[in-house]
Amino acid sequence: MTQQNRTPLVVSYLAFDVVISVFANLSYFSFYFRNTMNFSLVLFYLISVWALYLLDHYWDAKKKTFQKSSRSIFYLQNEILIQSIIVGSILIVGGLAILSEWTFIKQNFAFLFSFAICLFLVVKNLSPVPKEFLVTFFYTWGILLPFPNSMQHITIVFIFSLHVFNNVLITYQMDREWDKEQGTFTLNLWVSQKWMDRLVSIFLFLGLVILTFQYGFHTLDFEFFLGMALSYLWLLFVFYSSRSPSSKKTLSELSYLPMFVPQIIFFFSGLP
Repeated sequence: MTQQNRTPLVVSYLAFDVVISVFANLSYFSFYFRNTMNFSLVLFYLISVWALYLLDHYWDAKKKTFQKSSRSIFYLQNEILIQSIIVGSILIVGGLAILSEWTFIKQNFAFLFSFAICLFLVVKNLSPVPKEFLVTFFYTWGILLPFPNSMQHITIVFIFSLHVFNNVLITYQMDREWDKEQGTFTLNLWVSQKWMDRLVSIFLFLGLVILTFQYGFHTLDFEFFLGMALSYLWLLFVFYSSRSPSSKKTLSELSYLPMFVPQIIFFFSGLP
């Protein structure tokens, strides 16, 4: 494998694409709701998500399976490095939590407790709810936690969560066989690849239609419409384009990058 072909895989294996997406989400909603986040809180979010995804991937790699995925092989080949990053990340998150973000944690204890319970149920294969719904719910809730007034904008929350749900459906299809082998309760166990593709198509176009109509009726600002519409179009393009599973997964995770566009336009429009 050439260095050029290996780089996107490493970005995906080490969950850098997810971290970038989370930063894009936080930056987007911070700009839209005019709610500036502290640097320590942003760092707390990014490192927490990174540690969580690395730990999840490492956990998968250590499981006894019939055939290891390329990601699992990568983790086992670089086990000491992965362990060091995870431990270091947990220590940094713990330090930030105690020294800087203890108030935020106490205010959002219900989220953390609920997430911990659901995570335990998923790991033990005891969850009564498909994993796609849980990931969508907690990702949306978690991203919007620093913006309390977001709950007053149900349409915005719905459109964003629908994009998250589509993203999850697309990326989880890459792990269809793995989830079946592990007995994870996902929609892939009940819905065929063909019907899952149809559902994603329907939900993507539904999100775009709702977004366009709401903007047309002046219930959404142009800033929100632009960032979210471009994110939907990015995901739509990736979904229908013919790519390798690894590239498709990475590009799907990065579908939130267009959320930076309204901020870039605003920045340059203010220059003399």
